[in-house]
Amino acid sequence: MMFAEERQLQILERLKTQGKVTVEELTQTFGVSAATVRADLATLEGQRLLRRTHGGALTATDSRHEPPFLERAEAQAEEKRRIGITAAAMVNEGETILLDAGTTTHEIGRTLAASGKSGITVITNNLPTALLLMDAPGIETLVIGGHLEPRRRAMLGPVAVEGLKSIRVDRLFLAVNGVDPVGGLTAADFEAVQVKRAMLNCAASIIVVADGSKIGRVAFVHIAPLHTASLLLTDAPLPEDMESALRDAGLPEIRY
Repeated sequence: MMFAEERQLQILERLKTQGKVTVEELTQTFGVSAATVRADLATLEGQRLLRRTHGGALTATDSRHEPPFLERAEAQAEEKRRIGITAAAMVNEGETILLDAGTTTHEIGRTLAASGKSGITVITNNLPTALLLMDAPGIETLVIGGHLEPRRRAMLGPVAVEGLKSIRVDRLFLAVNGVDPVGGLTAADFEAVQVKRAMLNCAASIIVVADGSKIGRVAFVHIAPLHTASLLLTDAPLPEDMESALRDAGLPEIRY
């Protein structure tokens, strides 16, 4: 029988090569219960050697750090694509929507561009999304001004915040780094959060888009409490205890 320390070393080795692990694969690999695996993951997270998610764990990252746009776009790409398809289906012809800067919101823009829907106005501070939508028939694209932050490929800063004050939209699709029952909605840095907070005041409906790696995570800067959102759109069903905790903390609705 393998000792806990041996399992935990093997878990870390898997994370080095794969970038993520799931509880299901670890229970099969080690021949132990899911509770035992979760205990191992909790121990390693307590040592800051990994970051737990609702179905397993990811490599540990600094809550204040966010990789460049292209690097983030490759992470959980299929999950983000699924969210993008579901989110775009929620947008009705004739609506005005606000797309926050992010790789998941970029997938919403990609799906809308190919949707054939007309009479839609998209406002965004994300340059890759604006360029993607620029030639989409039936979609009018407005770009928020501000300081161009190269890593995010987004317009941020006080000019962006000021520009948002006069805007009202039907829906905001908000990108976040963390969704947690205690921590609420969080992001990696202050400059991005200032713009996100301004966006919250623009929309009749606020849809938070976050793949499973963001659920249960708390990033560096608090954006808003969970009850601020109209709904959370993620890529797959959450564990029952996490979904209950999010609802108890004030999140009105969760969709997949």
